[in-house]
Amino acid sequence: MTVAVPDSQDIQPVVEEVAIQTSKYDPLKKLRRSTQEDLDKRVNDAYMLMLGGGSRRENCNQLAQKYNVSYRQAENYYFKAQQLMKSDMMENRQDLLNQVNNMRLHTIQKALKRGNLQVVAQLLDSLARSAGEGTAEQEATHAPTLNITIDAKSQDYLPSAN
Repeated sequence: MTVAVPDSQDIQPVVEEVAIQTSKYDPLKKLRRSTQEDLDKRVNDAYMLMLGGGSRRENCNQLAQKYNVSYRQAENYYFKAQQLMKSDMMENRQDLLNQVNNMRLHTIQKALKRGNLQVVAQLLDSLARSAGEGTAEQEATHAPTLNITIDAKSQDYLPSAN
């Protein structure tokens, strides 16, 4: 059997368009490490999302979509932002307590002028609690002690059989 092969001039190359599928996994991603500036920006964005409200899951999803990272990586940014928030709150805690106590004292003076004794009593109670009075530890130190002693039996206390 013989097969006829056309001349090479008659052969046209067939060009097919190949669709390249993109996936979430990018093998070159490990080669592209974030700089410290990028990391700080992402953590600051996570911090701002926390201040803006929303649940942890919503905020992590927003971070993952915005920076094209995995949800787990977004949680890492969120965790670092939480650590920043804790340190910020601990540094400012004493100043905040002083401001709140000053506002309480100012409100007490106004309430006294108006005759709102119930408001005054509540504010004085909150001032005392902020100073540590009324806590479980404080109450435990002021709890009364009860001492019970049992004397030995004696003949004087037994009723006579007569």
